Amino acid sequence: MDKKVKILIIDDEDIVLKSCLRILKNDSYEIDTTYTGDEGLKRADEKEYDIVITDLKMPGISGMEVLSSLRKNKPEVTVIIFTGFATVENAREALKMGAFDYIPKPFTNEELRNVVENAVKSREKDSNAGMLDLMAIVSHELKSPLSAVQTTAQTLYQGYLGNLDPEQQKTVEKILRNCEYLEDIIRNYIDMSKMDLDNLESFTQKINLVDDVIRPIIEVPENAENMKKMPIRAEFAVSPLVNGDPNLLKIVVTNLLNNAIKYGTPETPITIRLVEDDAGYTFSIRNEGVGISKEDIEQRLFKKFSRLKQKGTEGVKGSGLGLYICKKIIEKHQGRMWVESKIGECATFCFAIPR
Repeated sequence: MDKKVKILIIDDEDIVLKSCLRILKNDSYEIDTTYTGDEGLKRADEKEYDIVITDLKMPGISGMEVLSSLRKNKPEVTVIIFTGFATVENAREALKMGAFDYIPKPFTNEELRNVVENAVKSREKDSNAGMLDLMAIVSHELKSPLSAVQTTAQTLYQGYLGNLDPEQQKTVEKILRNCEYLEDIIRNYIDMSKMDLDNLESFTQKINLVDDVIRPIIEVPENAENMKKMPIRAEFAVSPLVNGDPNLLKIVVTNLLNNAIKYGTPETPITIRLVEDDAGYTFSIRNEGVGISKEDIEQRLFKKFSRLKQKGTEGVKGSGLGLYICKKIIEKHQGRMWVESKIGECATFCFAIPR
C-alpha cells in the first residue's frame, strides 16, 4: 500500500503495548496505543484507523463492547482481538460478531506480525482470502503434533503402558476430548480454505456419488471401527453419476458421519441411505442420540460459529463451522440440506443433489 496503515492498539498492560510497538516497528505502519476501551473508541472517532487491535478483558469498556461499537459505527475498520487461554470461548464469540482474527496471549513476534500482515492483505484484496490462506497453512502445520499427542494419549488410555487408576483415566479422557476438539477446528479451517479456492470447472466433471464420495469415507478404519462401536449400515438404492467436486462432497459426508458418531449413543447403528426421488438424489444419515430441538434447527443450525447446547452433549466440543461448511458446499452443487429430528431419540441429516 502507498499510504501508511493506521493501527490502534488497546490494552491495559503496558508491557503488551511496548511489545507490539517493538514487533510492528515498520515504515508501513502508523501506530497509536491506549490503555482503555473508552479512550480507544474516542480515538477511533477522532481518527480514521485501518486496523484496531483490542484486548478482551480490560477495566471499564470491554474489548467485546469495543468490537460491537466499531462494527456498528465504523464497519470499514478491521478488528483483531487479544485473548488469553481462559477466554477462548469469548474469542469465538468475537469472531461471530465480526472480528477478523484473534491473537493468543502470550504471543510470539511471528504470531502478531502474521495476523496483522494478513489483515492488511485482506483489506487490499477486499476479501478474506488472506485469512483463509493463513488458516490453511497454520492448520496443516498443527496436524502432525496434534496427531502425536492423540496417539500417545490413546496408548495410555488403552493401558499399553500399564493400568490407569480412575482419576488418571478421567484425565486422559479429557486430553482425548480436547484433541478431538482441536482436530475438528483444524479440519474445518482447512475445509474453509478449500471451499474458497474451489474451481467452478470442477463441477462439470461426472462423478459416482457412491464409489467416489460416500463409500471411501465410510470404509475409513477410524469411521468403520469407531471408538463408540457404532455400526455403520449403508443402503444404496442407486449409484448415480452427478456433476460435482468429489473432494468437497467428501468434506460433507465426513462432517456428517463424524457428528453422527460424536453425538450418537454408543453401540447404536448409524444408517446411511441414498435414494432417487423428486429432489434428485437424496443422501441421509441417521443416528440415535440426543436429537436437536425445533428451536435450534430453525435459529442456530447451519450458522457460522454456531454451537448447540443440547442436554446430553456436555463436554462435547466443536468449532461451530462443520455444518455451515456442509450447507455451503451443497448449495455450490445447486442442492439443499436439511435435518429431521426427535429430541432424545434421533437425528437425520439429509442433502439432495439434482440429477
